Amino acid sequence: MTDIGTPLETQGELLVRTSGGDIAAFQTLYEQVNRRLYAVALKVVHDPCVAEDVLQETFLKIWRKAGRYDANLGSPIGWMAVIARNTALDMLRAQRPTEELTEAATEDLIVEPVAPPDMQLERALKGLSPDQANALILMHSNGFSHSELASHLNVPLGTVKSWVRRGTEALRLALAEQANV
Repeated sequence: MTDIGTPLETQGELLVRTSGGDIAAFQTLYEQVNRRLYAVALKVVHDPCVAEDVLQETFLKIWRKAGRYDANLGSPIGWMAVIARNTALDMLRAQRPTEELTEAATEDLIVEPVAPPDMQLERALKGLSPDQANALILMHSNGFSHSELASHLNVPLGTVKSWVRRGTEALRLALAEQANV
């Protein structure tokens, strides 16, 4: 039994039905767990208004990802609570204040480009589009997240994710091909 008095199977069944587009099942699921997920969000963000936004985004994700729930990996409420927690953390990161950089402050950040330590890696990077190579290098050398990289490059988040995903795959294939030569 969960803390809301509903058998775990019922929530699991509701997730299965939700994954098939069953709006009534989704509404029932919302009624059963929204207070619990709101509490998870509020614990992370400490702001009732932001927690409501987190809850809305959480349920959008649950609607889209309900088919990914695997009962063998945990309880339905546990799975949904992880989505709520991660969504809350993402919102906190997105709301982090950023400092305005002045030209004087950026002078300390200027460094000479560093060649990859491996000639095979350098050749593979040259085979990527400039956007893909730049995104991968910035992400790995500066430790940027996707959203930080999108902000840094002033491009949409989806674009950055595509560059990184496609660049990583192309890099993997190029390095595998060089290893077979």
